[in-house]
Amino acid sequence: MSEQPTIKLPAEDGPTPDADAFLKKALGKQPTAEDAAKVAADKAAADKKAADDKTAADKAAADKKTADDKAASDQASADKAAADKAAADKKAADDKAAADKKAADDKAALDKLTPEEKAAADKAAADKKAADDKAAADKAATDKAVTDLTVERDALKTERDGLRTKVDALTTERDTAVKERDAFKAEVDRLAKLTGKPVTPPAGGGGKEKRQTADEWLAEQLGK
Repeated sequence: MSEQPTIKLPAEDGPTPDADAFLKKALGKQPTAEDAAKVAADKAAADKKAADDKTAADKAAADKKTADDKAASDQASADKAAADKAAADKKAADDKAAADKKAADDKAALDKLTPEEKAAADKAAADKKAADDKAAADKAATDKAVTDLTVERDALKTERDGLRTKVDALTTERDTAVKERDAFKAEVDRLAKLTGKPVTPPAGGGGKEKRQTADEWLAEQLGK
């Protein structure tokens, strides 16, 4: 129930106003159904706008967070790539410095050798190179043998699979022939029972001259 307006009565010692004028002034303009509907529509529109604004704000915040996360990830990836490159460059420089130092040390040591010691060192180096070359050749031969055996094995597997397929086909053909033979025997038994004597119907439904069905052959036999 809606709240009723409060009407303030005039003082008892004051002048008595006209009743209609008094009520009109006291009650004022009462809200109509159209006014109530407009208030409800305005509220609904305001609520929708507030919800839409919140949705837009939430989406903007989510988009910003996504962009910020991507920027941070990209920056982290760039930092890691730079660090990895710096580490790789340092290792390459260190390796080169170590190689250069070893070459210098080897040359200095070689320069200190007597001719006999130098000849022995050269022979040792030549022997080591020959051994390394032989080891590399042996490994290459082993790898080739493994590759050749693998190719041969794969060829044999392919051939085996082909033979297995042929065996399966022959097995299927045999099973079909057995079914046909059993059906033929059953037909012979049926015809023998009908004619009352042993019979040999045309094989496979026909002879050399004229192909007959079992029923045609039976009719011919019964007509003799």
